[in-house]
Amino acid sequence: MRHSDRGAGYGKLIFALLVLAAAAYCAVKIVPVYVSNYELNDKIRQLAIQATVDHSSAQAVQDKVLDYAKELGLPIERKDVTVQVGNLVSISIDYTVPIDLKVYTLNLHFTPSAENRQI
Repeated sequence: MRHSDRGAGYGKLIFALLVLAAAAYCAVKIVPVYVSNYELNDKIRQLAIQATVDHSSAQAVQDKVLDYAKELGLPIERKDVTVQVGNLVSISIDYTVPIDLKVYTLNLHFTPSAENRQI
């Protein structure tokens, strides 16, 4: 009797497919959060430059950051955003995104920041 006749090779195939499906599921859940963080980081760099040129207040910059984070669906609150405006415009964010993977909750922690000096 050959190996394939007994079904011995199918167990490995099913296991490999389950691992591949689990990896794909995790990627679908995790990758969009990293993309959103990248977009947020790009936006706060732009806001730091714009705040330098416009002489925006810290409150106005913070509001813009929070509005953009809401558009991206990121769980960022006012207390998570620190903005300093003066000779240096500095924006820093410290937030965590919980990802429910059905068997485990993965907490992704991000700390994007940007600064721009007055000329």
